[in-house]
Amino acid sequence: MGYRSRACKRSFGRAASKSNAISAFNLLNREFNVDDPNRVWVSDITQVRCLDGWQYLCVVLDLYSRKVVGWGTSKINNADLVIKTLNRAWKIRKPDGNKLLFHSDQGTQYTAENTLLWHHKRNITVSMSRKGNCWDNACAESFFAQYKKEWMSNLGEISRQQMTTQSRLYIVNYYNSVRKHGALDGVSPNAFELIN
Repeated sequence: MGYRSRACKRSFGRAASKSNAISAFNLLNREFNVDDPNRVWVSDITQVRCLDGWQYLCVVLDLYSRKVVGWGTSKINNADLVIKTLNRAWKIRKPDGNKLLFHSDQGTQYTAENTLLWHHKRNITVSMSRKGNCWDNACAESFFAQYKKEWMSNLGEISRQQMTTQSRLYIVNYYNSVRKHGALDGVSPNAFELIN
């Protein structure tokens, strides 16, 4: 009968930026190869749909070895989750803040006053990806892609508590300890730090 569907162009909205939001320059500038530990940390947050609602995972990776040096989960995606994760990383790695660059996206969790104050107290230099440019934080984005593909997609429906347990198993028992990386000459992050 000559009928044709008329497709409209999809529009993807963006959250309005707050005029008082603080962001930093992209100092990392996609320089992902780092020669020493605790010189560049990158961070990001992802979400996992659980039986009882969304659960969020925040990670901090040391670019030197691609090791997850801090991680945390929460049912609320906010600055508290980032600070909890940073505190774990700081306690484990004990870096010199004067020599550390911390890179993230411009999410409200990272531009929050509490998060920026946490960095300031430790003399950490802050770097942020350009708006809407996920490639500026490609290593953290890549970690989450592998986490979901290699682990979470095989679990089916799980609770928030189970998600936290499974995240720990993936990060501690598999990703840091066993998973081989092309960027690390085919060894795991833990092995790379041991031999270098």
